[in-house]
Amino acid sequence: MSNSGLPADVDKIMDLIGSWAEMSGYLKWNEQAKIKADMMNVRHRWSSSRVSPEALRSKCRAVGLADDETSKVVEWLRATQEGRQLHPHRSYRRFSFEQEPTA
Repeated sequence: MSNSGLPADVDKIMDLIGSWAEMSGYLKWNEQAKIKADMMNVRHRWSSSRVSPEALRSKCRAVGLADDETSKVVEWLRATQEGRQLHPHRSYRRFSFEQEPTA
């Protein structure tokens, strides 16, 4: 676990997401699709035993996501952890982040 309370792989992913949002001023649709796709394609990365909604919310704020963007990401996490499906844009359905899930 990093000092954010998140596993190192998720922490790095959120840093990347924050840099995307910083460049454009917001989290664009394709970036949102990438997050959703990774949550669907690498479910074990986002499991409740690894990522708590509170830690993810805190990290979203720390990397500069707006409140509405933070709420979306946390809701996607909850849906993923409940076994529900997210529907990323079709061009990103197979996307996953390079970071390997860590212990």
